[in-house]
Amino acid sequence: MNQIPVEEKTDLSIYHLLQMPAGYNPADKETRYPAIFALHGHGSNERDLIGLAPHLQDNLLWVSGRGPVDFAPGAYDWYPVTEFGKPDPIQLEAALERIDNFISELLQAYPIDPQKLFLMGFSQGSMMSMSFLLTRPQRIKGVIAQSGYVPIQSGLQVDEAGVKGKPVVMTHGYEDSSMPLEWSHQSRDFLLKYGVDVDYHNLHMGHTITAESLSIVRTWLDRQL
Repeated sequence: MNQIPVEEKTDLSIYHLLQMPAGYNPADKETRYPAIFALHGHGSNERDLIGLAPHLQDNLLWVSGRGPVDFAPGAYDWYPVTEFGKPDPIQLEAALERIDNFISELLQAYPIDPQKLFLMGFSQGSMMSMSFLLTRPQRIKGVIAQSGYVPIQSGLQVDEAGVKGKPVVMTHGYEDSSMPLEWSHQSRDFLLKYGVDVDYHNLHMGHTITAESLSIVRTWLDRQL
């Protein structure tokens, strides 16, 4: 288990928490590590998904970001929510561009292997992660999409050639009362239509992350790493 402390970082364009991998040596300027950039859900914050780090591989560098849009005290979004499940196309594209720019900063600031950078999202963060993969597949290795969906009606400009074969693992609860199961199935089919390598799982859970779903993610990461 990774015992390295979590650091608060304010010097890049997105406020974030950073956790270095087990065995990290700051004197080693050559080694690059696989990394996860975690995007929280609607009305949450950067402290949500970083708690998953001890349950996954300990050689991962973790970055957990805070959405730039204030929702409530201590609660944030990645874009302004105007209609549930249908992000405004212009606002969504601006949010994806912000993520793209931040990834460039991450690759400069931290010892990340650019060929092994994964987006991990939950709910709204999952939607952002899959949207990013579809529009900018060359920027990331793959996506961990938990309890989310693809905003099919938001005019995503899919990079059809780039997304072919890109790995995505999706987990979604049968009892999810916040995000319709039908949306998850539609999203899976949408990804498959473009040749994305989808590892899809429905589990008996609500709008959440469980030990079972994390075990699926860990097994998937073993194959990717």
